[in-house]
Amino acid sequence: MLALVVLWLLAAVVVGGAGMVWPVPPWVLWPTAIGATATAAVACRVAAATGPEAVRAFWRRLTWAVACLTAGGVVQLGSRLLIEDTETLNPVAAACFAAGAGFAMVAVIRLPHPRRSWRASVALCLDMATVATAAAIIFSHFLWHIANPASGGTATATFMLIVMITGSAAVAAVIKAGVAGSGPALAPALWTLAPIGLLSPAAWLLAPVLAPWPHLDAAVASLPVASLFLALAAWVQSRVNTSGPARTMPAGRRHAWRDISLVPYVSVAAVASLLIFITVRDGFLTPGLAGGSVVLTVLVVTRQLTALLDNAMLLDRLEDQAHRDDLTGLPNRRLFTATLARRSTPTTVAVCDLDGFAALNDQLGDETGDALLRAAAERVSAVTGADTVVARLLGDEFGVLAPGDDTGLAEALVDAFRTPLRVDTRDLLVTVTAGVATGAGDDVPDLLRRAELALQAAKYTGADRAREHSSALDATAQHHAELSAALRRGLELGEFRLLYQPIVELPSGLVTGVEALIRWHPVDQPVVSPAEFIPVAEHSGLIIDLGAWILDQACADAAAWQREHGAAGPRVNINVSARQLLDPDLPGLVAGALHRHGLTPDRITIEITETAVFAGGAALETVRELRELGVGLALDDFGTGHSSLTLLRTCPVTTLKVDKSFIDDLNGTAEQEAIASSLSTIASTLGLRAVAEGVETRDQADRLHALGYRYAQGYYFARPVPAADITALLTAPVLTP
Repeated sequence: MLALVVLWLLAAVVVGGAGMVWPVPPWVLWPTAIGATATAAVACRVAAATGPEAVRAFWRRLTWAVACLTAGGVVQLGSRLLIEDTETLNPVAAACFAAGAGFAMVAVIRLPHPRRSWRASVALCLDMATVATAAAIIFSHFLWHIANPASGGTATATFMLIVMITGSAAVAAVIKAGVAGSGPALAPALWTLAPIGLLSPAAWLLAPVLAPWPHLDAAVASLPVASLFLALAAWVQSRVNTSGPARTMPAGRRHAWRDISLVPYVSVAAVASLLIFITVRDGFLTPGLAGGSVVLTVLVVTRQLTALLDNAMLLDRLEDQAHRDDLTGLPNRRLFTATLARRSTPTTVAVCDLDGFAALNDQLGDETGDALLRAAAERVSAVTGADTVVARLLGDEFGVLAPGDDTGLAEALVDAFRTPLRVDTRDLLVTVTAGVATGAGDDVPDLLRRAELALQAAKYTGADRAREHSSALDATAQHHAELSAALRRGLELGEFRLLYQPIVELPSGLVTGVEALIRWHPVDQPVVSPAEFIPVAEHSGLIIDLGAWILDQACADAAAWQREHGAAGPRVNINVSARQLLDPDLPGLVAGALHRHGLTPDRITIEITETAVFAGGAALETVRELRELGVGLALDDFGTGHSSLTLLRTCPVTTLKVDKSFIDDLNGTAEQEAIASSLSTIASTLGLRAVAEGVETRDQADRLHALGYRYAQGYYFARPVPAADITALLTAPVLTP
């Protein structure tokens, strides 16, 4: 369609130029004008066939507008052929042209615009008024003071109307595309259509020049050019409809400028240039130009005042947001610490966080997790008084700043969460662990650190606890910091060793497996107990690196036993912490160790705790990925954590390790042996291996066998020994008479 319109335009140029040299009939250009507008109407109809509904509606209205121009051309051609008159335009044709311009105006005005706040709407109206006023000043000056059409009468008045309507439509198109926002689906086409508004004023100005050639009246000269812009805009729209709006600038720049329209500034600059030119040329401004400049100045000043007020409100809002938590509406850590720094009187700071929140969030989803945090914020706020500051410090951690010395605040927070939280349509029982610190004067700014230190100490004790800060905690924190640094150095220097405790078959006493146990032998220092350094490694995150070393070393030893003893080699149990189960790289780490050492997966068993996987989520997903590798899975210390038959159904374990506390109760009453006996029965029914831990006497071993246990470990059989000593234990039973 675009190429055909270009051909019509070229034909009009050739014929029109020839008519300026040789005599031609006055109607000679009207067929090319009719052909151009008819082709443009078809192009508009094609553009209306695709795209969003608002886009299709716009191009349907524009099709009617171009159809009116085509009808006007047909009427004008008939008038020139059948009636000899001196009128520039036939009245019916002029009415068709005016109707076409009107349809175009309606099409632009009825374009939808995005919803805005009332303040944004006021600013938009001021911008639109600025552009419209600037356009009116420029158009009126050129139309009334630069030139006048050669003819007069009805045709002149009609042409003046067409000029005003098309000019207004062009201004409306510019406003929609550059100020109000028409969206990326229409903006390119609107910018392409905007120059059409200049054609009628240009024809108005050129009318006296073209007067000697009757075949070159203003309408017939404008229509092919207007058709070219219409066809070009329709082509642009069709491409946008099928391929999406093109990116005309880098993403960063587009983001920076997307809310700023340059159109009002350009229009004001154009008027200012015009006024300066006229003042320099004539030495004065006409009353119309002076009045228009005053109106434009008032609009610009009002717009700038509105912008300044909006900026001031935005700065206030940004400052408030910088000190508020978006999710809960509570003060954030920055405001909390700033408020604390201004205190000098006796003050109490308490901090608490939700126990197991990460697992709950994974299990319930982010939306429920957010609702849970909002409910927790309301619960914490309800516990405290009116003079306190409650803040969300980070993640699921909340802080309370209260006047006076109130060491019971941490206990109050813990007690408050013993009642379920109402989250959406469900009740969730979520406990908290809390720490508290009090002080006055110079001690106040350090209270938050001390309270968080007390919180960490409470976590070491267990969930759902409260702890008050003491000087001993500072010493402990210092010791833990030093121990963490020593752990890192120990890993680099190779100070860690693995010992293996045998797991035997009952009643033969043959070694069928071993459990890998970590030991730390610092250079020139006493051996450090795992009970001391494992919690520090967990808290500091070093357990990830330490666990990776344990896994690699245990797999290396297991591979050596597999090569030496084949199927008779022991299965190796490797303990994995809750922190490691939250590491998504753990399955890949295990697979890599197996491949690196040439070890079959069935030769190792990963030991996990019930607490680590009870809440499900990412930890349980990691466990399932480990099982898919073919390794065994054992629930360690079974019966002491969140024991649940549901867990045995959802967690793909292969072994239950029954805790020592149940073994100690053997050889007593039936009630004392009930749990140990029940666990053996459950394991057998579910097809799981049951391993009794902590066996210390021959009587316990005999009784366990009588209760159905086929595997056990403990000091009665063997203490943990180096890997080199395991081979000797594989050749003979470890039971003693």
